Amino acid sequence: MTIHGMVVQQRGQLYSIFTPNGIMVAQVYMGNDGLYLGDSRCLDYICKVMAKRWNVK
Repeated sequence: MTIHGMVVQQRGQLYSIFTPNGIMVAQVYMGNDGLYLGDSRCLDYICKVMAKRWNVK
């Protein structure tokens, strides 16, 4: 999935965040609680900031 131009891959509750070029810039573990909607809300904020940091439009 793509959030704010950043590519996010999910493995269970571990989320890996990449630039569009394929550079991994973060890994976030959200906990094994099954709250995927809450996870996506957190990832929205994280990806927004990371996109600014890595100058992704």
